[in-house]
Amino acid sequence: EHVGQSSCLGGQVHQSAGGADGDALSAEFAIQRFLVGGTDGDFFDVQGTMMFDSIKVGRQGEGGVTFFNGTIINNTTGTGDSDLPVTFGDNVRIDGRVFRGATAGTADSLPFIVNDNMEVVGTLTVGGLLGDGIVGTDNLASNAVTSAKITDGTIATADMADGAITQAIEDSSTQTQTTTLSGGNYDMAAELDITTGDSNLFCTFSGYGTTYAIDQSIRVAILLDGEVVLRTLRRATTGEGEGQVILSTSAILDVSAGSHTVQLGWNTDVDATASLYVYTLDCIELKK
Repeated sequence: EHVGQSSCLGGQVHQSAGGADGDALSAEFAIQRFLVGGTDGDFFDVQGTMMFDSIKVGRQGEGGVTFFNGTIINNTTGTGDSDLPVTFGDNVRIDGRVFRGATAGTADSLPFIVNDNMEVVGTLTVGGLLGDGIVGTDNLASNAVTSAKITDGTIATADMADGAITQAIEDSSTQTQTTTLSGGNYDMAAELDITTGDSNLFCTFSGYGTTYAIDQSIRVAILLDGEVVLRTLRRATTGEGEGQVILSTSAILDVSAGSHTVQLGWNTDVDATASLYVYTLDCIELKK
């Protein structure tokens, strides 16, 4: 083995060093810069470990390739043996895929971890989203999304599936209906069946009818799953003779997940007859 032996390769000074694998070779050379001759494809083998303060690969306008058939590590430590990372001091271009562990893909238990906040300039395409901070119905806090946070055009209609935000149904008719029921008995003028989540239903009814005697009344009410919603009871009474009355009622109904039936019940006075003409019953689910 020779340390510090000089020779000429390709007309240039060649400094050779030998050593066993794993040896750290260090020599102080009087020559500050020298070239090792050779042609493209030649290899110069060093048996041992060479230590440099710095190394340059390639020149301005001429790229170079560094082959690492192994692992790049920083084997120095900080205060208290704290970890010191390998540092890249410039933009980094990766022409292959980035993964953690010996096997690429998601089959192992070694996910790729980014230990910082991240900004993506461009489109982020993912196979799925998991973890804290992911927007979902089970972790979206009240008032987390407000009109002040969503500017015009943030959510396009084309981006939302049918029924994603609301669903609306209607029952309407222009056919004349007649009732003689009164008191707690109701004819059903309209009926809607709707399947909802744990949410609210806004239901509204409007129409007009006719009575056949002075001071005769028509009453309407919304029924949810067969039960009269008392706060929706409304009554309209004719005045000094027969005539038409405008009928309307509405309510926000709190419903649990499942199938529901919404009806519009109506009746008149005892021993009286009333008719109902054009009407609509509408319900809109306001999803939470």
